[in-house]
Amino acid sequence: MSLHQKHGLRFILIAIATLFYFLANVQRVAIPGAIFDLLQNDFMASASKVTLLGAIFCYIYALTQLVVGLMVDKLGGFRVAAIGSIVFAIGALIFPHSESLLGLYFSRAFVGFGAATFYLSTIREVKKYAKDSNFSLAVSYILFIGYSGGIIANAPFVLCVNEIGWRNSLYLLGFFTLFLAILYLIILFIFKPVHIEKETKFSLAPFREILSKKENINLFVFGSVNYGLYYVLQSVIGKKFLEDFCYFDVNSAALILSIMAIVSAFAGTITAFISKLIHNKRAIIFKIYSILSMLSVLSICLFLLFDVHSKVIALIFCIPSFIGSISPLLILTLHLINRYEVSATAVSIQNFGFFMMVGLLGMIAGMLMNVFEPVKHNNVLVYSNESYLLVFGLFFVLSLIEIFCAFKTKDNYR
Repeated sequence: MSLHQKHGLRFILIAIATLFYFLANVQRVAIPGAIFDLLQNDFMASASKVTLLGAIFCYIYALTQLVVGLMVDKLGGFRVAAIGSIVFAIGALIFPHSESLLGLYFSRAFVGFGAATFYLSTIREVKKYAKDSNFSLAVSYILFIGYSGGIIANAPFVLCVNEIGWRNSLYLLGFFTLFLAILYLIILFIFKPVHIEKETKFSLAPFREILSKKENINLFVFGSVNYGLYYVLQSVIGKKFLEDFCYFDVNSAALILSIMAIVSAFAGTITAFISKLIHNKRAIIFKIYSILSMLSVLSICLFLLFDVHSKVIALIFCIPSFIGSISPLLILTLHLINRYEVSATAVSIQNFGFFMMVGLLGMIAGMLMNVFEPVKHNNVLVYSNESYLLVFGLFFVLSLIEIFCAFKTKDNYR
């Protein structure tokens, strides 16, 4: 095989892996957020049981990140993505076939495990060929495609559900995923990736090295809270909140979340470009974004406290959507703080923090929503201001922690 053909196949593998990352975002945003009420009605489930669907995905995704970082360092990104594609496709097909909550939870664990392999695997393969000065932009392009899944997972997905039902919609998604997995495996077999890194051992040493640095800890906490506050709105309670408190209909609420996803998709590239314009400075961006995060949550708390059912909240939702897309800058900073040999593990720990935070916040939000009894209206459970004030009050406290950690970050670590 010629070098040109090898590069062509490599590009195709990266493109398909990026498409898997797109599908992973569709799965984690659409369920339960986009079909919250439908799942609640079909399975006669409480809010906490429905939000647990998102939490299980995030827990498995987060825990798998810790293993995936080591696997990518040893096996290479392409092989790890191949394993993930098989598990991901199986989980995507189990969900619409399930007749019980237990089956839904089981399938979300499969989807979470498979989805966890795509991002790190793709980033590692891109890192081999991208210069540091262009790496953040390259990552932002991948994130743009991936986060576009959140656009499809709301308004377009809800329209599809209205036409053919949520089960058939997810069957279509599952079979397309299976087709891509088979295609990826065939191309990978032809490509024949390089040998396994035998010198890379599975051990706790990289974790000890990474977690011993205060710079890493500050970055992990800041990034996790920043991302968690955005993504729990995008994938768990945002659509339900807009329907219950702001009186948006189902389609309008879904459209707003799709707009949030559009903002998020573009934000990563814009933020990376701004950082490059100011000579790759990142700390000032982290500080400004943390303040904006706090102000956005505080404003929603005030709307709830004074019972102001304003459509302006839909615009406020776009703030965490924009500032939540800082992964390109976080990844570059982690590469600067840590040795290249453990950089994938460092990024995996950050991703662990991202989705563990989303899972915890989603689960706690479901519990807090049940503190006050919901009212049934047109066969749909509607939650009170008090319930949502508990949720956003928690978010406000976390936003203060985010500010504290952001102001401890800096640009030069070496």
